[in-house]
Amino acid sequence: MKKYGFISVFVFLLGYFFYLVSEILSLPKGVGYFYPVDDVYIHLEVAKNIADQFLFSINSNSFDPASSSILYSFFLSLLIKVFGDSSYYPLFINLTFGVLTSFYAANFVVLQYGKKFALFFIFLLQPLAMIYLSSILGMEHTIHIFLIVLFFIFYNKLASGDLKAFTHLLIVVFFLGAVRFESVFFISAVIFVFVGQKKFRQGLLIGFVGFFPIIMYGLYSLLMGGLFFPNSVLVKSNFHVSDAESCIIVLKSKFLNVDYIKYLFPFSIFYLMYAFSRYRNVKLPRVLEMEALPIIILLTSYGQLMFGIMTFRYENYLMIAYLFIGVKICDFYFKTSGFSIPKLFAFLFVGYSVVFGLFKMYWYHPVLYTDSKNLYYNQYKLAQFLKKYYDSETIVANDIGAITYFTNIEVLDMYGLGSTDVAKYKYKNPEGNDFSYFMGELSYRKNARIAVIYPEWFVGQIPKNWVLVGKWKMSDFRNPHIRYVNFYAVTKSDIPYLRKNLKEFKYNYFPR
Repeated sequence: MKKYGFISVFVFLLGYFFYLVSEILSLPKGVGYFYPVDDVYIHLEVAKNIADQFLFSINSNSFDPASSSILYSFFLSLLIKVFGDSSYYPLFINLTFGVLTSFYAANFVVLQYGKKFALFFIFLLQPLAMIYLSSILGMEHTIHIFLIVLFFIFYNKLASGDLKAFTHLLIVVFFLGAVRFESVFFISAVIFVFVGQKKFRQGLLIGFVGFFPIIMYGLYSLLMGGLFFPNSVLVKSNFHVSDAESCIIVLKSKFLNVDYIKYLFPFSIFYLMYAFSRYRNVKLPRVLEMEALPIIILLTSYGQLMFGIMTFRYENYLMIAYLFIGVKICDFYFKTSGFSIPKLFAFLFVGYSVVFGLFKMYWYHPVLYTDSKNLYYNQYKLAQFLKKYYDSETIVANDIGAITYFTNIEVLDMYGLGSTDVAKYKYKNPEGNDFSYFMGELSYRKNARIAVIYPEWFVGQIPKNWVLVGKWKMSDFRNPHIRYVNFYAVTKSDIPYLRKNLKEFKYNYFPR
């Protein structure tokens, strides 16, 4: 049985090391490894501050919680505290959980449905759930995917009569709440299903344990002068939508968006056809008992679609769940004889999943193949510039990971992830009509001398008193919506020093 788990691990490692080596070779000799996403360095900087002064913040002199993962940041801080600082910890953690996820996911399918689906699952797992992508990125998403696998394993044990599995389920739910705040959708869906099954005590325990780390963080944040949720959750999500008209606009945009149409919509139709054909004469409590996991995943998916982000690395924990459910349904039809429309649609959906998985591999290939180089020549070079001329000062910026991790600056994040003042403003003023005035006042109050930002992100929001002194063109950057890093002097008196520094800085921005 375990051989399928090892085959799954082997397939994962093929993708993982192919892109790991490719990215290292794309960088200048001696650089080592550089992550394809800047957010990893946010986690590392927050972890350093936790290890040094138990402050969950990207800045060491103020409470600015840029990280949205309690568990991952504390995990990294523990390693830093014990072994010293290293940028390779996320790579090690993700490799470990990538191997565990690949092994236990395949093993679960074999134990639950037999060998007939094992190889199909193994070879579709990587392109669809993209565990190798999550692992290379170095974020907390690989742990999130692993916890979803454990949830499926322990829930099926519980459904089979193993009452001890509920304790294990509670532990998994606790870590789900701690690893990503978007787990509120998943935990809420689990509570709904347990309550629908009239298991009120178990549902209450799930809610208490799952929301506990989120509530504890929220209370800590409020005591520190922050918001209940991390800045990134509030800035990136739709939680600020308060009136009915805005809510309708957001819902329309979400359900007409490619994030919904590409996979969740086909999966929803596929599952509803299966459920209707199988359970049309069965009462709801029985359906909730027999189809608990698919219902949990569907409710979670729609919660994340409406209020969060459902693309790139954020959706992968759902993709592995869709694959589990797809195998479950195929197993049901495999045992039935005769033709039916739902059975035909199930086979069509499997074919679509294969095509979609291959498309994902093609679509995200440039992300893993080129973004390490792009981030190195962008954020790291910018960090070198800031470290040389503005170390230990406050800098206005919008891509804040590498420039904080590789320097000693305090960052004023114009986007809001790494600055509580900006996040509060955006939360209370979603229209942002006077944002340019607000940023001008805030940057002056924080004694910032320069701003280094992507102008495409802040059209019409640049303070009028900032003076554009220079820009670095990113002609090879993969994102077509980011072409320049603009250097602004916050006041006129800061212009000469900034102009001199830009001329003096000898590195080529993108050497040919």
